[in-house]
Amino acid sequence: MRPVQRPNPSTRKPKLIAPPGACDTHLHIYGPFDRYPLVAERNYDPDPHSTLDDYLKVHRALGLERAVIVTGSGNGTNNQITLDALQRMKGSFKGLALLAPAINDAELSKLKEAGFTGFRIKANGRGGLSFEETKRMVARTNGFDWHIEFMSQSLAEVLAAVPFLNSLKVPYVFDHVAHADPHQNRDDHEFKELLAILENEEHAWINLYSFYQLSQAGPPTYADMVDVIRAIIGARPDHIVWGSNWPHGGVRVPMPNEGDLLDFLLAVAPDESIRKQILAGNPAKLYGWPTI
Repeated sequence: MRPVQRPNPSTRKPKLIAPPGACDTHLHIYGPFDRYPLVAERNYDPDPHSTLDDYLKVHRALGLERAVIVTGSGNGTNNQITLDALQRMKGSFKGLALLAPAINDAELSKLKEAGFTGFRIKANGRGGLSFEETKRMVARTNGFDWHIEFMSQSLAEVLAAVPFLNSLKVPYVFDHVAHADPHQNRDDHEFKELLAILENEEHAWINLYSFYQLSQAGPPTYADMVDVIRAIIGARPDHIVWGSNWPHGGVRVPMPNEGDLLDFLLAVAPDESIRKQILAGNPAKLYGWPTI
């Protein structure tokens, strides 16, 4: 099993002052492992310092009010750890599920009532739903006001999935900044296509989390990612959200400090009103909180 780094134990207080309702829209929690056992077919062993209590220290240091827990692949399609966390956080956190095709309607309704607002899929269906299973799941959850987070491995995979995602007629979010890397610019054919999708497809969203994994310049500023993220924000500022990707399990780059990740928004979104939109207004719309 691939070893992982421990998440940074000392989150730096960011220069950015988070607006009311600011949200971290992508994180995972793991453990205690005796209560929430890991599945055998996982990609890595999560660090033991990956519990909800560990994350809440980060959350407070960043000055955030809301968050979205995505059930991690290490727990498979057992969403109990996220269910328990949502109950504990009393509405300030929402959840995204990993679903088994065989989940029954009562279990789906339970997730909806607990504060889940959608589910995550991959193109290959590994650890979740295939495209065909996704189509059936969208039909089964009609009326839930759910969305889909699409986990991709490349920008080409993102673009290839768009016709299918559009056919579902529900919001969909490209994770990992749609894998737009620092070598891309406005003249790059694939990148231009991505920007056009953002501008023209009403259901398309992008989550800025994990940009640090694409950067070659590295911390603390991730300077080589600034231009590409500015272009993405410029294409559709009302469909962009930010997430930390804590606890950064299995990353192959230096462990980030979440203070740096939040302060990255000062560089890519110098307009305070746009930052407020990305951190608070857009998540409220996508995940179903009242707008502050």
